[in-house]
Amino acid sequence: MATLLLGDPPQALLHTLTNADGSATYSAPHQGYKIIAGVNYPVEVPYRSDEIPESTFIEVNLRPHNGVGMVKERHVENLVKRTLQALILGEQTPRTMLQVTLQVVSVETDESLPGGVKGGGRGETYLDVLASAFNAAILGCLDAGVQMSTIAAAAVIGLGRDSDQVVVNPGVLQRKKSSSLHVFALTKDGKTLLMESEGKFSMGNLKQAEQAARLAVLGHLANDTNASNATEHRNGDVAMNGTENSSVTSMLDVMRKAMEARVIKDESWRQD
Repeated sequence: MATLLLGDPPQALLHTLTNADGSATYSAPHQGYKIIAGVNYPVEVPYRSDEIPESTFIEVNLRPHNGVGMVKERHVENLVKRTLQALILGEQTPRTMLQVTLQVVSVETDESLPGGVKGGGRGETYLDVLASAFNAAILGCLDAGVQMSTIAAAAVIGLGRDSDQVVVNPGVLQRKKSSSLHVFALTKDGKTLLMESEGKFSMGNLKQAEQAARLAVLGHLANDTNASNATEHRNGDVAMNGTENSSVTSMLDVMRKAMEARVIKDESWRQD
């Protein structure tokens, strides 16, 4: 029986930039990737050749913590763009552009290396930044008022080498000890929009990872989609054989709280 390890939930804050239509700051657990998203929508398409007569052109730019973007950043940009295309109601604003800029502000340090070298090297996984980039992009779109068919969020899942542990949003040391890593992006209705994996795993392992991702993204709503069977314990360990998960702080809960905080801030002038 696998044990599910749930760490602290991520943090999100909306409207952190003043010169963008929408913006958000997303901070992954374990002092992991912190990404600021700036969203401009709708804006004029710079090149007529990119203009889509019946839909909205989506542009995603991921800027790394240091240096210039390489193959990993371009790959993450493409995955985030393709996933956003499944959510954005582009037909509502044809011949315009949705511009999403993602700036990595900080990354997790690897304390096992001399001097605690920061992550982000070419040989490292792209899955952790993928989940953070997608969540930051969704939060930025929410703040900008981008028309979407539904809300979605992503989570990183690490599987232990003996498949005895399933870790939600693993830290850098936990990722090193994992036999495989997985990212799932899910809508609030439980539909899988994105699934990326790396490492050695079986189909049973993949289902375990998906089950954990549904719990991390949907929380108690995972029961409504009949896709999660997990029981949370106070020590943070979860045995994958129960059904009670109402106390889990899901990614959708984090997004909801960020939206509520933004509304309260915007309406505070009414109390003066």
